[in-house]
Amino acid sequence: MNIDLMTQSTYSIRQALGIAVMRQAMHQDPQSVAVLLSDMKNVNAKVMENAVSPHKGGNIDISI
Repeated sequence: MNIDLMTQSTYSIRQALGIAVMRQAMHQDPQSVAVLLSDMKNVNAKVMENAVSPHKGGNIDISI
């Protein structure tokens, strides 16, 4: 139950930060806003990929 509350809190913080970044971006030129949105989409995709397989890339198997 405690983990669920932490997850919701983390999501809420991410959402608030995203809104703050968007507000700052609105005061910039359209090209910068487009790049910012594209980067946010890429980061979200990478976060979801890591959430699905968190063990991937964590260990190296070596045989000698």
